[in-house]
Amino acid sequence: MNKKFLSAILFGALMVSSTGTFVSCKDYDDDIDNINKELTDIKSKLSDLESKVTTGGAYVTKIESVEGGLKVSVSDGTSYNLTIAGTPAGSTVVIDKTTGEISIDGTPTGFFATTGTTPQGESTAPYVKDGFWYFYDDATKAFVKSEYKASGNAWAVQKGDSVVLHIPNEAGVMQEITLPTSSSALTALNVVTPSNWISGKNIAWSKAGADVTWAGKKGNVTAGQLLIGQLGSETATVAPASYDLGAQTLTLVDIDGKTAPVTVTATAAEGDYVTDRAASPSGKWNLAIAMTDEVTADNIATAFTKKVNGVDKNVKYALAVNGTVMTGYEYVIDTQTVNESKTNTAYNKANIGLASVNVALGTSTLSLNAATAAQAYDSYLTFEGANKTLAEAKGITVDGMNITVPATAAATSGLSVTVNILDITGKIAKKDIILTIAGASVSETETVAPVSIKISTVNSFSVDLGTIFTNLDANIAQYAEADKTIVTTADGNFFALTSTTPTDELYTVAKYTAIAFKKADGSAATIAARNATKAVITLNYIDSKYTTAAKDLANIYGTFNLTLTLKDKQGNELKKVIVPVTVSKPEFDDYYTANQYAGWNEGVLSSVIDNSTQDTPAFTMPTNLYTINKKADGTGMTDAQPGYTYTYKKADASEVKNVDAITFNDVVKNGFLKTTDYKVKANREVVTVNALTGVSNAAADNTISVSKEFTMKLAPAFNKAKLVYYTNGVAGTVAAVNADGIIAALTGDGTANKPKNGLALQYGDEEIAVSTTAIPVSESDDHKLGGYKVTTGSAATGAVVVEFAKSAESAGGSVNLESGNTGVKIADLNAGQGGELVVTFTDYAGIKTQATIEYKK
Repeated sequence: MNKKFLSAILFGALMVSSTGTFVSCKDYDDDIDNINKELTDIKSKLSDLESKVTTGGAYVTKIESVEGGLKVSVSDGTSYNLTIAGTPAGSTVVIDKTTGEISIDGTPTGFFATTGTTPQGESTAPYVKDGFWYFYDDATKAFVKSEYKASGNAWAVQKGDSVVLHIPNEAGVMQEITLPTSSSALTALNVVTPSNWISGKNIAWSKAGADVTWAGKKGNVTAGQLLIGQLGSETATVAPASYDLGAQTLTLVDIDGKTAPVTVTATAAEGDYVTDRAASPSGKWNLAIAMTDEVTADNIATAFTKKVNGVDKNVKYALAVNGTVMTGYEYVIDTQTVNESKTNTAYNKANIGLASVNVALGTSTLSLNAATAAQAYDSYLTFEGANKTLAEAKGITVDGMNITVPATAAATSGLSVTVNILDITGKIAKKDIILTIAGASVSETETVAPVSIKISTVNSFSVDLGTIFTNLDANIAQYAEADKTIVTTADGNFFALTSTTPTDELYTVAKYTAIAFKKADGSAATIAARNATKAVITLNYIDSKYTTAAKDLANIYGTFNLTLTLKDKQGNELKKVIVPVTVSKPEFDDYYTANQYAGWNEGVLSSVIDNSTQDTPAFTMPTNLYTINKKADGTGMTDAQPGYTYTYKKADASEVKNVDAITFNDVVKNGFLKTTDYKVKANREVVTVNALTGVSNAAADNTISVSKEFTMKLAPAFNKAKLVYYTNGVAGTVAAVNADGIIAALTGDGTANKPKNGLALQYGDEEIAVSTTAIPVSESDDHKLGGYKVTTGSAATGAVVVEFAKSAESAGGSVNLESGNTGVKIADLNAGQGGELVVTFTDYAGIKTQATIEYKK
C-alpha cells in the first residue's frame, strides 16, 4: 500500500467532513498496513461475489451505504461489507427504470439519465470526479458537473437490471465491477469483431427475373421480387452466462438512435449443431440478422448508408439489448450496389454444402455453410428415392432446415438428405449430402465447480465432476468413445491451446490422451462404467500456443469457460460439461523458498564485499540464496537461481535504479562504504507462452516472469571486528590507561589461573592481543584474525592493515602501537583524562572499517 493512496483516502475523508482543520504530523505506517489488509480483503470478497453471479446464478438484491463503503446483499442470503475503516460511507445512485431520474442516497436530483453509451462508446452512467458527481447531458453530448458532492471512496450506480460498483482494488486504483440485480440481468456483452454480415464482398441480392414455384418456407417468388442471400452469424458472449439473450429484443442502432431495418436473433451456440434448447450454458450465442419489409429491391443498395459529402457511406451500428446500447458502433451492413447485383450468376450445385453433417437425436437445425448461404435466398431439406424409404423406416423427418431423429434411429448410417436451394438469381439447385446420425441423445450441458490454477506451477489440474458422469444416461455411456473426448475453449484466449485452428469456433485445449477420468479413490475410471467422479486434465505447456485479439500477454489471466465434451465414434456430441477455470499469474514463492542458511534475518539479506582483489571491491550474490521448490513429481519448478538487479543511493545521494551490478565508486567515499542498504529484485523467466502475432518464430514468443524484492545490507569483509578490554576475565567498554600512558595488550587465556586482561581485537569467536607481536609490520599466515591476515604495514599482499588513532575530541597526544607485547601508548595524557581509541581496518580492496573503545587514565 503506498502513502500516496493513503493520502488520497485521508483527503477524501476530510473533504466531506464538517470540520475545517486537521493535524497532519502523525506517522501513518500502521494506517497504511491496516488499509492494505482491508483492500486485500475487499479483493477476496469481490472475487467471491463475482464468482457467484457469473457462474453460480446469484444476483444482487440490495446495495446499502455503510460506514467506510458499501454493503452488498446477494440472493443466496449472503452479504459483503466492502469497507475501509476510517473513511465515510459510500454513495448509492439509483436510476429509475421508468422515468430515468437519478437519485443519490435516496434523494432525487432532477437529473435524468441517458441510457446506453456515448457516440464514442463510453458509458453514460454518472461518475465521480474532483469530489462531485458528473451527469451526461444528452443535449450537449457531454458530461456536466453537478452541485452534488460525492461521499466516501466507493460508490454504486444502479441502472436497469444491473449495478456498477466503483471501489479501489488492492493497489488503490479505482475499478468498476458490474453485477446483476435480477436473475435475468445482463452485465456484459462481448461481441467478436463483426465480419460475417459484410461477407467480405458485400451482401448479395438480385431481382427475380421470372415467377418461381418454390416449396420452401419463403414460398413462391414473383418476377421482380427482391431476393437476398442468407447472412452469416456473429458470435457474442454474455455475463452472467445464465443470461438468456435469445429471449430479449435485439436491435441495431446508429449514433443518432435510428434503428436499422433488420431483425436480430440470438440462438445458443452449442458446438456443431443448434439444439432446441434456449439457454447457452457457456454464455455464448450466435447472432443472425434478417432484413425487414422496409428493405425493397428499390432501396436495398442505400438502406444502410447515408450521404457524407455527397457520397454514400456505410452506417455504423451498435447492438442494443431491450433498448440499451451494449456495444460500440462497429457493425456495418454492406450490401451490393445496383451494378454489383447485376453480376450475380446462378448457383453451381457442386458447391452446395452444410456447415456440419453431424445430426443429434431429437430436433436439430442444419445450416448451410457460409459460401452456400451467401448466395442462397431460401433452402429446405427432403429425402428422396431410397433415402426416403430409409428415413421413413427409421422415423426420421425433415421440415424446412429442421431434422428430427427419434432415439430408435440412433447411429443410422448411409442416410443422405437432399439440400434444395433457391439462389438469389431465382434458380433452383439441389444436392445430396450424407449425414452422420448420433448414437445417443445429447444430454443437458452442466457446469462444475470452478477451478483455479497458476500458469506453469502445475501442468495438470483436477475437475470435480460430482455425480455428472456417475448419473450418465446408459445410451451415452454406451456410445461414448474415449478417444473422442476433448477439452475446448470457445474464444481461443486460454493460454494453453494444443490447437490454434478453431473448428466451428472451438479451440482445442486437451485431447483424450491428456484427460484421465478417476474414481473417488483416485484409481482409473471409465465412461462406460459410469464411475468417474473427477477428470484430471494435463496441459501441454511446451507446444501450446496462446492467441488473443489484443495480442496482449495480460489477457492470459482471468476466468475462462472450458468445455469437456463426450462424443460418439462418428464425432457427434453426447455430453458437455462447462469447467470455469481461473488462471492467475504465478508468484515468486511458488518457485523459490529463501535458504535459511544463506544469511537471511527476518527477510533482510546480510552480505559482505568481496575483497580478494586489490583496489577492486566487488560483490557476487550468494549461489545458494534460494532453494528451488519441487513439483508433485519431484522435479524442480525451475532449473536455476533467479537473476538480480540492484537499486541504491550513491554517496552523493543520487539514485541508481535496476542495475545488474553495484559500482563501488558510487558508494565508497574516502575509503569508507557510505551506502549499506540496497533494494534487490530477484527475477526469473519461468515459462514461455507463444503468442500468435501472425508469424511463427522466436519474435512471437512472450515470457512470463516471477520476481520478488528484498532489502540487502552490504558490509565490508572485516566489518565484524571490534575492540574489547578485559579486567580479570570480564569484558568492559572502557580501557584502562596506566601511569605510562599505555593500554596493556591482552594476556591470559581465560582459564581460572590465567584470566584475560588487557586490550584485544575480536572477530566472532576469535581474539588477538593489540600488540606488534600479534599484529606485525609484515603480514604472515601465522597472524590472522577471522581468517584474514592482519598487519600494521601494507595491504599489498592481501592482508588487512590495522591503524590506531584517537578521535578528535579525545585527550592526549599521539597514538602508537608499542613494540613487543606492550600495547597501545597514548602520549601526553594526564590522570583523569580519557577519550575514544579508534582502530581502522583497511582490507585488500581498499574498503575501510572502524571499531572504537573508550579509554581513561
